Amino acid sequence: MNPILACPLCMSGAEGKTAMAANSAILFLLVVLCLVLMSFLSFIVYLAKRARRCEAAPPEGSAQ
Repeated sequence: MNPILACPLCMSGAEGKTAMAANSAILFLLVVLCLVLMSFLSFIVYLAKRARRCEAAPPEGSAQ
């Protein structure tokens, strides 16, 4: 007996609407994953820029 098994969709040789629905679901989840990762990345970049800007600015109460 082979210990490596494929998912039921792959084993059944599904075609047509079932295969298209499974592929669409996989694509949708990949898009959602990419959007979440991009939002984390953009937030990190925003925080880095804000920290750099605050670091360069003089304190508000100082006289120059």
